[in-house]
This record gives sequence, structure tokens and C-alpha cells, in this order.
Amino acid sequence: MSSIITLTLPGDPLFTEVARQTTTSVASLLTGENHSASDETQFVHDFELAVSEAFTNSVKYAGEHDTPPTVTLSFELEKRRLTVSLLDANGPFSIETPAPDIESYPENGYGLWIIRKVMDSVTYRREGNSNIISMSKTL
Repeated sequence: MSSIITLTLPGDPLFTEVARQTTTSVASLLTGENHSASDETQFVHDFELAVSEAFTNSVKYAGEHDTPPTVTLSFELEKRRLTVSLLDANGPFSIETPAPDIESYPENGYGLWIIRKVMDSVTYRREGNSNIISMSKTL
């Protein structure tokens, strides 16, 4: 049996912390069942990091709108697996971006690379005018 939690936030940098704290709380629901403390801490941290990066990208690339854009986070909890999906109405993008050239110390370009490194699975799909990026990890 799975549980789904959905939260819609304004697409504003001020709400990145709300997205991060909500993610921490939801990811923590899967901890405490015969897992090492370090595995649990890493699991929660990886989700905090991935959602913070995805939310920041969504806000950054929202562009100008007549009404404030929104970002919807959907958390699906299964026995040992958490999937977080972020939905926004930004333009399409590709998650197949190359790894940043670390030698040149770029300021940008790490977000999707980091997300792919810390999650077990990352998918992207376009539905109508919406982007949906889904990230999963098993504890």
C-alpha cells in the first residue's frame, strides 16, 4: 500500500526552504525500520538535496508570468521507496544534460547532474504544458 502527499507552492525562491523541510519530514517517515542511522541520514539528505535542486531550477526557469507560477510536489511513499515528482508549467527541458566541466568551475549546471547522482531513478516527461520530473530512491 502506498500513501501520496501533494503540496502546491508558489514558484518563488522564498519557498525553497518549505519544499526542503517538507521533503525532510516525508523522507523521515520511511526511517526507523531496521536501517542503520547513517543509511537513514543519507537517504533523507539525498532527498533534501534533490528536491532543493529541482525546486530551484523550476523557480529559476519560470520566466515572466502575469500570475505567479506554482510548483506542485507529489510524494509517494511505499514500503521502502519514496518517489517525489515536481510539476511546473515552464518550457520543456532535457534531463540528459552532460556533466558540468568541473575543471572550469562553472557557477551553474550542477543541479540535474547532482539529482541524477543521488537518486536511484530520475525521469522526465512532458504532459500538455507541464514538466514533471520524478525522482525515486529505496532505503
